[in-house]
Amino acid sequence: MKHSRLILMTLALLAFSGCAIQNRLFPPAPFSNRAPCVLPPDASKEHIVQHINRNILGSESQAGLKSWYSTSVKLSSHELPIPVPAKIAVEAPHHFRLRVSDPIGGSEQVDVGSNEEHYWFWAKGSKNVILASHDDLPMAQQLTKVPFHPDWLMEVMGVVPIDATGMTLSRSNPNSPIVELVQEIPSPNGETISKVVRVNSCHGIVVEHALYKHNRLIASARLGNHRIDEATGIVTPRTIRLDWPDMQQHFTMEFHDMWINHVQPPQAWQVPEKHDCPPIEFRQLLSQAHGSGFTPFGAPPQGRPNESDVNPFADAEPNGSHYSQPVIAPMSASG
Repeated sequence: MKHSRLILMTLALLAFSGCAIQNRLFPPAPFSNRAPCVLPPDASKEHIVQHINRNILGSESQAGLKSWYSTSVKLSSHELPIPVPAKIAVEAPHHFRLRVSDPIGGSEQVDVGSNEEHYWFWAKGSKNVILASHDDLPMAQQLTKVPFHPDWLMEVMGVVPIDATGMTLSRSNPNSPIVELVQEIPSPNGETISKVVRVNSCHGIVVEHALYKHNRLIASARLGNHRIDEATGIVTPRTIRLDWPDMQQHFTMEFHDMWINHVQPPQAWQVPEKHDCPPIEFRQLLSQAHGSGFTPFGAPPQGRPNESDVNPFADAEPNGSHYSQPVIAPMSASG
């Protein structure tokens, strides 16, 4: 009996020391289930938001995430037979740019972005680079069916801090580390929508942004494969999946490189100059479509503008049209 007890104690000791040795030799990934929590299980809304915003705003000992870019992005969608290459750059508060290329020839297919004055949309085969001012954004979004404000996208990209004003904390599953930060906000057309930020409260990372109208999901962004940048200590996701259920559209971006807080040249945020594609203001485009039957995208003349009159991707070339619908409308960057 004594020998049995001794053997059990020895095995228990070996198991305990083995786990300790394993953790020292093979430490868990920072955000895995085995990794230690950085927030207490009863963390308050203020504590959680403060922790997330510290990654963006920085602290006395660490810079925050002001900008980032990736020159090696794989963009995939149910409409694309294979992933396509892209480049993306983001800079707070309004600079964004996404450029998508042909996976075979490498020619540019889509250029979408924004700066302090404009949002722009261009796809190969379009007759113009479409510009929309910030003031025209609500009207442009209604007609192009982009259901969210660009500021939400910048929040998804991780460079804009979370505003906790009027936000509530919800723990729907006490056995899960996922909590929800819920906030009622106005949409671009004045309707009230619910903005939800889902957070892994153990590791203090955002795993999803979502927008709901009358409890119906209208847009979501799922973040995954979070990593800590060795040079800065800043946490960023390496995968973002964007969904628009009503439009039956979704696509995923995988970032195979990421450069943190590297300043982009000013031209990265300028409206692009495309050969034989002069820029045109969205308001001017609408006026022309309403007027003499001018149809900038080759659609049949109508008494009032239809989707093809105002959708910058409606008449893209057949071999490039499948790039059209991932309309990340608002913001700009460089490759």
